[in-house]
Amino acid sequence: MTTAAIDIVILGRPYKVACPAGQEVALQRAADMLNERIRNFKQSGKAGSNEQIAIMLALNVCHELELEKDKNYQYADAMDKRIKLLQHTIEEALANKVG
Repeated sequence: MTTAAIDIVILGRPYKVACPAGQEVALQRAADMLNERIRNFKQSGKAGSNEQIAIMLALNVCHELELEKDKNYQYADAMDKRIKLLQHTIEEALANKVG
């Protein structure tokens, strides 16, 4: 897989980051989102050291990721149940038509 290096700025510090080619825009959006979260966190009066801010934001993002995983699991489970119900309904209809 080809990688590209892009420059991003987090907490006012520049970083050169490697990412898969074609994903540069997404990575830049992620950096912009992180900077926005940092600004909001600091404005909320919870500001501490940059390390504390980074840890709290990382924890928040991991928590959000876990919530999304749970949502996706529940959605997949619901779709699986619907598909099985539909399959059962079709099989019954075919059995009634044949019989």
